[in-house]
Amino acid sequence: MTVLGFTRPASKLGASVREAESMGFTVLAAPSLEVEMAPGSEFVRLRESLVPGSVAVFGSTTAADMCQKYFGEGLPEVFRGHSVYAIGSRTADRLTELGIDVSELPKEYSSYGLVDLLKEDIRGRRVVMVRSDSGTEVLSQGITEAGAELIDIAVYHLNDAGVTEDTVAMMDAIAAGKMDWIAFTSPMSSAVFFSHMEERFGKEKGDSYMQENVKVAAIGRPTAEELVRLGRPADFIPEKSTFRDLLCGIRDS
Repeated sequence: MTVLGFTRPASKLGASVREAESMGFTVLAAPSLEVEMAPGSEFVRLRESLVPGSVAVFGSTTAADMCQKYFGEGLPEVFRGHSVYAIGSRTADRLTELGIDVSELPKEYSSYGLVDLLKEDIRGRRVVMVRSDSGTEVLSQGITEAGAELIDIAVYHLNDAGVTEDTVAMMDAIAAGKMDWIAFTSPMSSAVFFSHMEERFGKEKGDSYMQENVKVAAIGRPTAEELVRLGRPADFIPEKSTFRDLLCGIRDS
């Protein structure tokens, strides 16, 4: 049985573990990041930024949840009359559940895919990004280069969840060669885990363990690029940047 490790935001960890175990993995998992809702002023800025003809882009299911938490039943009205896009199918499904109509999905569920989808239609328009405070620059740069006015709204903050007993168990399993795969689901969570490995084992040993003792998967291109920067290129990247596709690819590899 394949031993799979991953870190996820604390709010998603339980569901992610259950999903992986249902697919036959032995799971070692730990919280990577903690989600902190942005102050109300950011949601006021979001509402005021949505002028007629605006395009709204949601970068995650968490962004949708934070908006629902603040606006409540009035959420659909905030986005009524605006074109709304989602980074992937799960975010789109969550927005639909909340009463928001979602336009076409990108072919690639990632920041790159969204840029490819939007770039021909947003010149001269306002694009309001609804996401965390730690999103990659891929979207921001691509939207700006396409000639749109970018308004970036961080509706939540991501903070390092720290080192828990489960984090230590994951790191020790890698050091002992007892983990087959570790999967990373964001650039920030990748950087956080590598920093914890360095703190525990030192940079040379930590890097050696990650290079030699475990295979590495990245959920999409931005995460894969961060892993290259960290010195450990991914062994697998799914065609679609969803957690389910990540798990299926690892299982079938």
